Amino acid sequence: MTRDGEPAEGAAVRVFLVGLMGAGKSAVGRALAGRLRWPYLDNDALLARQNGLEGPALAALGGSVLHDAEARQFRALLAEPAPYVAGVAASIADRPDKAALLPAAGRVFYLRASPETLARRVGRGEGRAWLGDDPLAVLRRMFAKRDEVLQRLGQVVETAGRDPGDLAGEIAARVNPEAGGTG
Repeated sequence: MTRDGEPAEGAAVRVFLVGLMGAGKSAVGRALAGRLRWPYLDNDALLARQNGLEGPALAALGGSVLHDAEARQFRALLAEPAPYVAGVAASIADRPDKAALLPAAGRVFYLRASPETLARRVGRGEGRAWLGDDPLAVLRRMFAKRDEVLQRLGQVVETAGRDPGDLAGEIAARVNPEAGGTG
């Protein structure tokens, strides 16, 4: 990386997509990876592979089990060879030591949406017991707690009302202007 945070000429880079659940990390990440012709490393899939349990099962174990597993998975993610596109759990905002590593390790894009938009996308939160009976209230608390930190990590991309493919094109153009546009 250069001093201004841009990748060095010809350097392989990592693109990290951060955002709360429902922000579009998986959908945008897969589309972006396709445009860049890089692998997509999905946070949920990596978490399950590393722990033998999916996120909801880890959360059901209580306490900080899920977030501790996400922190371990994040360290493993940084060891993966570049280039790649990766989704990163929003809980990274709760771990300043880990969050500080992101901008130095690659390009960071915060896929931002209002709690109301996130709640519409998440629905009743099936498979996410921690959302309880009122997913909107929980998402509002998560947003209030993490939004400011996530905004400081990288470039903010508003996702409300936008197609994942269009978002991927916008981000691809920022990462590699030759990969943006349609297609």
